Amino acid sequence: MIKNKTTLATIAKQAKVSIATVSRVLRKPNLASPLSQSKVFQAIQELRVDTYNKFNANNPVTNNKTILIIDNQLICQSLLNFGIEQVLNATGYKIFYLRFPYSDETDIQHLIRYVTQNLPDGIIIINEAPYLNKLSQYKACLPPMMLVNHFHTDFNCVYFDHLVMAHQITKHLINHAHSKIALLLSHPDKISSSLFLQGYKQALHRANLAIDSDYIINDCFTYEHGQLAVKNLLSSNKPPTAIICADNISLNYTDKKYSSVQHFQLDYRVVLGALDQAHASQSKTPTIVYISHSNQRHYNELDTLTRVYKPLYKMGQQAAALLSEKVKKSDNFTKHYHLIKAEAIFY
Repeated sequence: MIKNKTTLATIAKQAKVSIATVSRVLRKPNLASPLSQSKVFQAIQELRVDTYNKFNANNPVTNNKTILIIDNQLICQSLLNFGIEQVLNATGYKIFYLRFPYSDETDIQHLIRYVTQNLPDGIIIINEAPYLNKLSQYKACLPPMMLVNHFHTDFNCVYFDHLVMAHQITKHLINHAHSKIALLLSHPDKISSSLFLQGYKQALHRANLAIDSDYIINDCFTYEHGQLAVKNLLSSNKPPTAIICADNISLNYTDKKYSSVQHFQLDYRVVLGALDQAHASQSKTPTIVYISHSNQRHYNELDTLTRVYKPLYKMGQQAAALLSEKVKKSDNFTKHYHLIKAEAIFY
């Protein structure tokens, strides 16, 4: 692998273009032809060169009135999208969506190429992604960016505090005489899931209750998963009296084991599976708590459950408004972390 000492001449030789052309592609892409850009970026990819220190700082004045949205969500067109689109459409921006396949670090050059060729005014990235650490090295040559539904110290972020959310739910159940509380999580490796689990454990620890690993169910994602998890929990020799169902909104389309599952589009599949199995069991029906993405009524049993309302639509609006302000001020360096508060609805 070629190290960072790789010169412009090395890239030029690989691309079969002049050194001046390479310099122009990296530092003044608006003056380079699409063919030249394609050759140079192809050479960079083949050489596996880190080029973040070879780009000029981003020129913030594009006046394209376009925003690029890199949507990593598994569940597409969530309320997040509608909130973002409402604000951007009202402020006159055109919106371009992109799903960025990523398998290794060199793939970041595809995204850099796309941005330098199309010159969007700003970028919104929904949910965490494996390329964010690499992308942070290129911030100086990219337009203002905003992460939504994910926290990262190197970027502007709008996010939820999943730790506090889980602690609040678990504490509420403990205060209502529940000491056997199960937790249904989706992807255990997601940052949001790990924080949710921490909040759950902290509440139990502070109440001097033992943390039972048998009550923590991972990869609970579909109706069938919720149904099976509750069946196993209630048929055990220590059935829980309460069950917390986390949500799937942080899952990514790159999560292969989930994207192949049918009927994942509905947000509350796990909750419905858990409810149906609880009613079908011979034991006492446990208290079920879930994460809601809308404060509107469902006109079914979900309306009677204790829940925590995550205002996704508001989150999308807030993210788009903050990015619009950063674009106006040409500010890609001052970081802002904006926490969206969830609302507990207890019964």
